[in-house]
Amino acid sequence: MTLTDIDLLKIDTKPFFKSQLKHLLNILYTVYPGIYVYFYAKTDDHSYSLQDPPTNKVHLFETISSDVPAIAAMLSGQGRESLFILNQENAAIFSSEPDAWAEFSILSPMGESQKLTGFLLTIIPQEISRDAINLAVFNEVAASIGAHSVTSEIVQTYKDRSDHLSVMLEVNTHLNVAATKTDFLFEITRFGKYFLQFDRAVLVLRPENTPEYFMIDSIEGDEKGLQQGMSYPVFNSLVSQAILTGQYFIYRKSQTPNPEGIYRTGDYEDYPYDQVIGFPLVKAKNGPGVLILEATGEYPVKPGELGIFEMISQSLGAALTRFSLFERLNNYATIDTLTHLYNLRALKQRFEEELARAGRYQNSLVVLFLDLDKFKLVNDTYGHLTGDFVLREISQIIRDSIRTSDIPGRYGGEEFVVIMVNADAAACMASAKRICAAVRDHHFEMNEISIQNRVSIGLSEFPRDGETMQELIQSADAAMYTAKRRGGDQVVKYEKGMVPKSRA
Repeated sequence: MTLTDIDLLKIDTKPFFKSQLKHLLNILYTVYPGIYVYFYAKTDDHSYSLQDPPTNKVHLFETISSDVPAIAAMLSGQGRESLFILNQENAAIFSSEPDAWAEFSILSPMGESQKLTGFLLTIIPQEISRDAINLAVFNEVAASIGAHSVTSEIVQTYKDRSDHLSVMLEVNTHLNVAATKTDFLFEITRFGKYFLQFDRAVLVLRPENTPEYFMIDSIEGDEKGLQQGMSYPVFNSLVSQAILTGQYFIYRKSQTPNPEGIYRTGDYEDYPYDQVIGFPLVKAKNGPGVLILEATGEYPVKPGELGIFEMISQSLGAALTRFSLFERLNNYATIDTLTHLYNLRALKQRFEEELARAGRYQNSLVVLFLDLDKFKLVNDTYGHLTGDFVLREISQIIRDSIRTSDIPGRYGGEEFVVIMVNADAAACMASAKRICAAVRDHHFEMNEISIQNRVSIGLSEFPRDGETMQELIQSADAAMYTAKRRGGDQVVKYEKGMVPKSRA
């Protein structure tokens, strides 16, 4: 089947947008089980209409007027960030009594300042405390849904135009299901040659942490003269100009005898390609990168073809933003925000995976259960900010004292668990003793306050001390509690007859 065999004008883009919307909302449901998320889009009469994501709509009206207090405040403000709203003050949002929920909900606006295009409304169940909510998660999801909504509307607008634009719709469809940056570049190269003649496609990205440089991220085609991972300063080159201005460029060897350079100053002199076109990933100044198409010959380019590739490059830019978002949201879902170790849910998941692997291949597996000695006294004496500081320092000590293959996580409060794979108990005992000594010797100083800390550690071994996750944690917990009864600041290996605190 060829491109021209497909009646692309009959393709409906809405299912693709709904698929992305469903995926993004599922991230919120994973991070905060029990919430209800509703997507409202602005209508012509300045109200907000409930869209059709996979959520329960029983508790809300189909439309929300702009004079609801929270909506009015959001429209009049300059900020475009998620915020907590009080349910009783905005009772018009609910078709049932807001008393059935927590006292607050979350409003996540979409669109530019003074140009609100919609918002997410998240209803929080009573069992989730406000302190457990990270508004950055909702900001990221709302921003991504807004970007996908705009992309979907743009594609829908151009559906009924020329054959080239209908092919562009198929390109966008394929890009929406590409899973990696490499997949995207491959799809762009495959479809792009329908419009433009080129021999190599290069994706250049500008890292957020080093904006003065751009990096060769991916190459589709011959890698001659370039290497993935190479970086260049954003200075005196056509690629730099595209990043800084948000405008595409065309370089032809015959017509531009002395440019500043393609990737770096002066590189045009031995440059192997006769024609280069660069499309910024975002049509704005100081963008995140450029899509570069290089050809061994010079070929005419029509304005319409440039416009199509501008759309393709911006679709790529939106996709890269989505990949980055998913990576950050995955961290929100798996990493404890205070200690930057695995949170309890992710720790248990990794534990089950490693336990299954150990059973299948008869590998060793050791569990360390750590608990800070007299940590309540630290919180009561110096306050929770100082307590949080101590937990962060302890977490770093744990990371520094174990192997990169080991799995550290925060079990709860001042309790930590380390899963040590493919290591015998003697080696793990040595690591645990290093943690004890490092905590004992560490200077915990904050706001001119110096605190001494100690840690008790229990050790259990698979399958000697248990064959399930629960059994191994209980054994390690019992050994840790034995260490505390013996005065703390020590490591104890589990022995039969030891019991955890809950059974002591």
